[in-house]
Amino acid sequence: MKSRLAFFNNISSFIGTSDTNVAFIIIKIRRFKEINTTYGFKKGDEYLEYVEDKLQAVLRPDDLVGRIGDNEFAVLLPSLNNTSHALLAANKIASEFKHPVDIDGSMISPKLVMGVSAKPDHGTTFDELLHAASLALQQAEKDNEDYLLHQVTSCDLPPSLMLENEIQYALDDDEFTLFCQPKINLDDRKLYGGEALIRWNSKKYGFINTQYFIDILEGSSSLVPVTSWVLNGALRQCLRYQDTFPDFSIAVNLSPSLLTNRSIVEIVANAISIWSIDPASLVLEVTEGAMMMNPKKSLEILNEFHQLGFAVSIDDFGTGYSSLAYLKNLPADEIKIDKSFVMNMASDKKDESIVKAAVDLAHTLDLKIVAEGVEDERTLDLLSAMGCDYVQGYHIAKPMPQEELMIWMNDSEWAGNLSG
Repeated sequence: MKSRLAFFNNISSFIGTSDTNVAFIIIKIRRFKEINTTYGFKKGDEYLEYVEDKLQAVLRPDDLVGRIGDNEFAVLLPSLNNTSHALLAANKIASEFKHPVDIDGSMISPKLVMGVSAKPDHGTTFDELLHAASLALQQAEKDNEDYLLHQVTSCDLPPSLMLENEIQYALDDDEFTLFCQPKINLDDRKLYGGEALIRWNSKKYGFINTQYFIDILEGSSSLVPVTSWVLNGALRQCLRYQDTFPDFSIAVNLSPSLLTNRSIVEIVANAISIWSIDPASLVLEVTEGAMMMNPKKSLEILNEFHQLGFAVSIDDFGTGYSSLAYLKNLPADEIKIDKSFVMNMASDKKDESIVKAAVDLAHTLDLKIVAEGVEDERTLDLLSAMGCDYVQGYHIAKPMPQEELMIWMNDSEWAGNLSG
């Protein structure tokens, strides 16, 4: 059996230099562990040798075959006229492995499943074709099919490790964009600030699902540099917005693990110094759950933020586990009621009651309250009647890049008559 690394390097080099259509097939032996436990590891190894030899015999002389896992093989099919030829090859493999084989006196029935990808339809690099074939293999297993060709959909997500390795390159190549979603003051129903939201349009993978990316970023070494990028970008945009709306404030979300990292205070303070902006213009949003990871350390860091003049907002309020006693002592300025309660409050009395209780609690603790997820005028009116302070949601405006938001500021009724 060829070394997996050498085999992959060989395939990667061929795909990178080939000008012709090629296909990549991952072949998995189903229930291989049962073969080992039923017939023994010696016969299991002999069976693997049989599968590899049989693949070599079935395929063309120029096709490359290699074992890539305990029960997986890969095949590279070069010089194809079109994608349908890859499916013909997969069908031929499936047909050749339909009958039991005698392995040292034991009749073992092959059970193969295959995922197929093709260049250029599913990518132009080895990593892209490997990822696409892996997704097709997973779907074929799920659907109990012998083989499936990868189907490109907007739901495809690159493997987390692969995406994590791309983050630093994305930062260096300016693949990130900062959007901003406006917030409205319900007293006069006019713009007063916004929330900065990162977006990633990868040159390799296209638009990346934001929550998927954020979850990966949380545990990566790129968390601090990306957070610094967001802070500096948000403050730069805030200064521009303040040319028209002098009291405009910008909110930035802080990852949970940063609330146990003392360096975050210095990072935020440095960003404020770089842009020479009033610290009160920056709102730092932290979730209830993040604070509960290390309550003592989180409280120390939030106190430092407060002492430096930054506003602190408790995000996703109502979904965490913080006690009223803990909330009472938090150095916070506002809480944000989670959108899961707000979005249905116009039709669900229980949600409406929860939101009303959150508004009353916030005001009892001398905090402002923001409702996110406002999708219609009825919800807006209910929140106004409850005494909610601020709102955001698609009924007001979607998150927008800077230039689009500047146009919105000039045209929207929500942004009128606020400038000095």
